[in-house]
Amino acid sequence: MKNLKLINIITIRKLMILKSGVKIGGSNEELNIGGVDNPIVRNPITKEPYIPGSTLKGALRSILEIVKGVDDKKGGICTCGKCLVCKLFGVHPSDHNENKTWREPSRLIFRDAELTDKSRLILRKLNPSMVEIKKENTINRITAEAKPRTFERIPAGVEFNIDIQLKVFEEDNKEELQDYINMAFKLLEYNYIGSSGSRGYGKIEFKDCEQQDCLDIIAELINLENKYSKEK
Repeated sequence: MKNLKLINIITIRKLMILKSGVKIGGSNEELNIGGVDNPIVRNPITKEPYIPGSTLKGALRSILEIVKGVDDKKGGICTCGKCLVCKLFGVHPSDHNENKTWREPSRLIFRDAELTDKSRLILRKLNPSMVEIKKENTINRITAEAKPRTFERIPAGVEFNIDIQLKVFEEDNKEELQDYINMAFKLLEYNYIGSSGSRGYGKIEFKDCEQQDCLDIIAELINLENKYSKEK
């Protein structure tokens, strides 16, 4: 691993607005007669829907790699270690085909996205289950017989707080990384998040909220380290 020096951690906050229903699958531990075939992921304690950080990370990385160009023989994530995708999302030694001991640390940390207070109040007031139940049919092309299915999805209009941390190392171009991330969010608005995007699910919009850094914390840590070294 290369010698890296952390100089900043930037917090990027955005507001995610659902323009159509979103379906991100969870587990269905209770199989009740007449129940939902495909439930969404929920907080196990509050039962509120949320957007997993892994889902947002995967959606952003996937769309960036498609723009960059995907090797159809491999079909996996990019592991070249030279592009901005690898620099932002990281490469593990086990993913790298040429040198198993080399790695690129991820510079992005994705938190689970929780409902805004406004959306939480509206959902609880309108529907105690906090989700939309959508019914669809699959049609047998031979017999024309319809087979109904029911899905849970988070309804359009709901808003989520997005919270991401960007680690900046001494060798990095901070502005380049920030611009690349912001362009990725804009591009994702033309795609979708979750499943069933080709059927109209998962259209989203992002609005910038704020950015914070931790330069003061890192400076204080460096001062403490220098002070400790001198005392020794």
